[in-house]
Amino acid sequence: MHFNARMTTVRLPDGGLLLHSPIPISDSLAEALAALGPVRHIVAPSQLHHLYFGEVAARYPDATTWAAPGLAAKRPDLRFQQTLQQDDPPWADVLEPLWVDGIPWMNETAFFHAASGTLLVTDLFFHITHAPNWQSRLLFSLVGVYGRPAQSLLVRLQTRDKAAAAASARRILDRPIQRLVPCHGIIVEEGAQDQIARVLQPMIARGGLALT
Repeated sequence: MHFNARMTTVRLPDGGLLLHSPIPISDSLAEALAALGPVRHIVAPSQLHHLYFGEVAARYPDATTWAAPGLAAKRPDLRFQQTLQQDDPPWADVLEPLWVDGIPWMNETAFFHAASGTLLVTDLFFHITHAPNWQSRLLFSLVGVYGRPAQSLLVRLQTRDKAAAAASARRILDRPIQRLVPCHGIIVEEGAQDQIARVLQPMIARGGLALT
């Protein structure tokens, strides 16, 4: 199985960096990050995105660490200082947190960077158009995320409060999204608002809300 993930780096107004959904950081990548600024925040935006958090937090011990709700209990071995949806991020006016309610399995927080019109998501949206082997293609096809922008069948099955999930999707679509950066799959540079609307429309409909 090949299931790649993306880390996104956000430069904050004070010059510090925020690492969204950290991946393993090699010495060469650390050098590239240092050229951009000091790492000041490390964010695990979902209960499902924590595999490399510990090693990245150890590399940057002075950074403030942020966890999705429930992740501290799931991973008591990791050092989390703040909890999304409970503690107020000092950078929220730059990178707006958008809670995804009703799906406790992942407890995802999406983020909207207004200055660039960029929406960051982890597992709410997939855009996987290539897989290197048949095993990967088969799995992605079975959960409905291969070859097109889509939401995983697992996310739909794990939704516990459809109305809350629909309201969260509606809040996300209220933002003027110009670029969509998923953790899994390719970045959407054009037509991002329409793409995310098509993917989230079933979630909104299941919760009894209108798309617009």
